Parts: sequence; C-alpha cells; structure tokens
Amino acid sequence: MQPHRLQRSVWRSASGLAAVFLSGFLASCGGGGGSSSSAVVATFPASPALLSDSNVAALLVQAGPGANVNMPYVSVRVCEPNTRRCTTIDNVLVDTGSTGLRLFASQVNAAITLPAHTIGSSSTISECAQFLNTLAWGSVKVADVEMGGQLAFSGVGVERAPAVPVQLMDAGHASIPAACTGAPLLATSTNASNNTQMLTANGILGVGLFASDRQHYYDCASPATGCELTGLTGVRRYPLPAQQVQNPVSLFVSGNNNGVVIQLPALPTSNSGGTATGVSSAQGYLIFGVGTQANNRLNQASVIPVNAQGNFTTVYRGVSYASSFLDSGSNGLYFNDPAPSVLAGTCRLASNDFYCPGSTQNLTARMQTATSSASVSFSISSADTLFSQSTHFAFSNLGGNMGGEPISPCPVGGCTFDWGLPFFFGRTVYTVIEGKSVNTGTGTLNGPFNAFTTN
Repeated sequence: MQPHRLQRSVWRSASGLAAVFLSGFLASCGGGGGSSSSAVVATFPASPALLSDSNVAALLVQAGPGANVNMPYVSVRVCEPNTRRCTTIDNVLVDTGSTGLRLFASQVNAAITLPAHTIGSSSTISECAQFLNTLAWGSVKVADVEMGGQLAFSGVGVERAPAVPVQLMDAGHASIPAACTGAPLLATSTNASNNTQMLTANGILGVGLFASDRQHYYDCASPATGCELTGLTGVRRYPLPAQQVQNPVSLFVSGNNNGVVIQLPALPTSNSGGTATGVSSAQGYLIFGVGTQANNRLNQASVIPVNAQGNFTTVYRGVSYASSFLDSGSNGLYFNDPAPSVLAGTCRLASNDFYCPGSTQNLTARMQTATSSASVSFSISSADTLFSQSTHFAFSNLGGNMGGEPISPCPVGGCTFDWGLPFFFGRTVYTVIEGKSVNTGTGTLNGPFNAFTTN
C-alpha cells in the first residue's frame, strides 16, 4: 500500500496569513521569449514552448485580488463528462507540492452541474485534504478537465483528461467531521469563524509527483447528522488510488501525461540603488509532459530522485535537510537556518515567519542528485524591504522559517527545506509523476523524480 502523503503547500501573505492571489489571464500572450509593455515585467523566458502549443499554458505571477506575492496561476476548463457544457476557471494556483484539482464549489456550481463521484456503492463522497497549515473540505465530483493551447475553441488543440475525480471546496458543505477541524478550512473569504482561512484564488491545480492524493474520504449520505469516515459500504478511509482525487495531468489522453515542466524568467534581486527588489509580474510557461515533445526535453538537467514521500536531501551549512521538496505553491524559501543570526532581523511590516536580514544574504546549498549533488545559489533579502514595494509581486529573494521545527537534532524524517517559488525563477523545473517514465534518448528514467536546469 502506498504511504499517505501529507500535502506540503504553504501560502503566506505579507501579514503572515494563508492567502494567495491571481490577476486575470493574459490580455496578450507571446511565446519563445515574448515582449513586455512594462520595464518591471519579467517576460517569458527563451523557450521552445509556444502558448499556441496544445501542451503549453501561460503561467502568471502577478498582483491579483489578494495582492499577495509569488503565486503562479493558470486557467483550467472543466466540463460535464462527455459534453461541451463547460466553464473556464481562471486564477487557479499551480502547485507542484500537492495532487489533484480543487475548485471552489461556488465557481463551478453556478455554471455547470458535475456528477457525483462514486466509490463502491456510495455516491455521496466528500474529502478532507490536509495541507501544511490548512485543510480543504468538500464533495468529490467528476469532470472532464482541459488545459493548454490557450484553451483552444471547442476543446480542440488542448490537453484533455476525461472523467477526473476533483474536489469542490466548500467550508459550509455538510457537517464537517471533527477530524477535519484541526486547521483552518480554505474558504473564498474569511468570516467570523476561526476555522476558515481565505484563499483568494479560485482553486488549486495540484500537479505534483503523485497520481492520487492519498487523503481522507468520508461518506456524507446524511449531511445533517454528520459524515462517516469508517463503516462505509464499499468505501475505505483511503480508497484505491484510482478512486481518489487524481492529478489530471496523469490522465491526459495524449502522450503528454508523465509530468510537467515549469519555466519562469530570472528576476533582478536589487535595483540600481542596491535596494532589494523584484518585479511587478512575471510570465512563464506550464508545459505538460516531460520528454514527449520538442518543447519539454529533459536535456542535461540535474535529476533529483525522491523517496516515497516525495522528499530528497539538501545540505546547507553542514546540515542535511532530508525532508526537502520543490513546491511552486510555496511563495518563499522556507527553512530553519542553523546560523540564525545571519538571517535574523526584526520584521516590522512582514510576519516573523519571514526573514528580514539587515542586508541581502547570498547563500549556497547542495541538492542530492542521481549521480552526485548539484550546487544551488540563492539569496534572502529582508521581507520588509520587499513588501514595502507596493507595486512588486514577484521576488526570487524571499524566505522564511519553518516555525518550531528544531535543527538539532532534526525531527523524525529529517529537517525540512521547502524550495518554494523563488527557486523556480530563472530555471526550468521538471516534475515527473510516479509510475510514469521519461525516455531520455540514452535510457529511461522512472518517476517520481524532480529535475532542473538553469535557463
């Protein structure tokens, strides 16, 4: 039996709350490098990808409803199965640290009616999905999912996954089980309840290392009296992998279904006066498939094997962070520094979850690869300085701590190094799904694994 995977995405706003954002889809899209109408926009990196390609979607990092930072978004179309009754959901967070498509029910139910997902003899299935600091609660439905090709007309020229189990998040759905109240529930807005956490996006697209999400499933046949976790007719706490909420990429009917590639441009870390900075927005690509097309070749990437939990080892300042992972859904680089005085500083504008060093720190770590290790350079600037630039929302130099996790000794499973979105800027990052393989031209690599190159 596959081990349960704890979802690892982190959302932190400038106030330290779990909030994310996205603005609308590109008014005009480029490809193969593109152009910009503003000096503070980091444009599409040089790439064989084109936004007209069926396996390519525009990936945007810019201000949106929540005015948060470092959040990448795409548009996703969902359809009633085997029909062209569809709705396009914009402002969906791309998350390589989780599995499955999760949309707010209010975004879907007003436009189309998705049929219930059935497990065993039950068609009243709900799910509680656990992230690092939040929970997603809601019913499980079935949808045809389409992405890419700028969502070409009538579903032609896009990537399509039929009959995908997806979660419709709804904090008010049914009677929430006690086991699903240990952390704030993701909601479209905050209210008087202490058990909701605003997610100013329309959903989460989990395109991580795993095909199924391995979360907790409930039968809500009697919502008024509560949802049952055990004793279900034909339903288990962890249903068969194929019955769970799925990574839609793994179900694409094309051959572009073994993983994803994220390409984002490099960003400036300081302005002409030497002040730590970023840009107002960044534009990149979400490419479906690895080694399946000319636009997603693995080439000479550094390959990072992962364990059953999706983790690998990072060595930083002599400490082995054995619970490291790559996560586009985390808006910073999150780790506890064994030399805390280097990154210490009192954050006044930002939450103390972030680092506020007196000056930008240029640092280096090593990631364990398939053959040796790869050196990774990164920088951490004061979150106060970055957040004071009210028109900038994309930063490659934002970092923070992992809370109360000790460094010495490391906890069971190892210390954590969350390589969030800042790692993705200026790189091509590959995520290959478990059970899938990549033909490199000289051999075959089997997932799950990550890889990266520097653009």
